[in-house]
This record gives sequence, structure tokens and C-alpha cells, in this order.
Amino acid sequence: MKPNFKILLFLLFLTTACKDREPKNLELKPLSPVTYEFTSGASTNRIDYFYISDGFSYQKSYYTILEKKVQQKIKKVNLKAYNLYSAYIYQQSAILNGKYNGGRAGLEGQSNKLFAYIRYQQNHTDIFYLIRDGNVVYNLLSQKEEHFEFDN
Repeated sequence: MKPNFKILLFLLFLTTACKDREPKNLELKPLSPVTYEFTSGASTNRIDYFYISDGFSYQKSYYTILEKKVQQKIKKVNLKAYNLYSAYIYQQSAILNGKYNGGRAGLEGQSNKLFAYIRYQQNHTDIFYLIRDGNVVYNLLSQKEEHFEFDN
């Protein structure tokens, strides 16, 4: 049986086209305030803030790339030192970027730019949500689409 040349050519094109769509320069960059530590009773908790550079899409193939980038950032944190550790990732905008200096209070009005929320409880990931326009659209841990308003 001879392989069909047109089918092979189409598969090669499809593979190449999909590969070019991967975000090559996807970066998580620190957003001021980079870190916020606080105590709740006897527990110490921490929140880190990041913004994501351009080049990300709400497609499942991109979620794995994001997860790897998050793991690279979080592996630098001593998670055992915190009862709860959270990371908020915002989409880069005219306000939320490397020059942002509005502090935590300034982030309150930026919920529509919140892109992801990750939480570790006692050193284990228990939440990894992707968020669009203030609504959770995907749960990366369960690998399921979701549809509810994110309440931070």
C-alpha cells in the first residue's frame, strides 16, 4: 500500500502550523508587590504576584506550557514554610506591567485582567484555575472546563 502524498503533505503542514502557534516567549514576570506575607493565627501564608507576557491563548495545548512556567517559578519558594501559598497571574496591560507600582490595593480593580490563580495548601497544589474576564474557565488539576465567577 503506497502512502498518499497529499495526506502526508497535509499532516506535515498541520504539525508545522500548530508548532508555530506555541508561545515562544511566554514569560511570568514579577508584578509589584511581588510578595505579600501574612499570618493567620499560628500559620504563615504567602502570595506572589506575576503578570504574563503577550502570547498566550485560552487553548488546552497552552495550559501545559503555563503549568511548566508556574512550576519553574514556584520551585524557588520554600512551600513547607507556609500553610497557604498562592500565586496570582495577571494579563499584561497598560496598567499591569513591569512599571506597575499600585500595590495590592491597586489590583482590586483589575479582576478582569486576572488570568490564573494557583494555591498550595500545606505544600500540595489544591487549586489551579484559569480565569477569563473574572470567571473560572478551566481547572488545570481536574482537566475540566468550568464556568463560575472567581471570588478571591
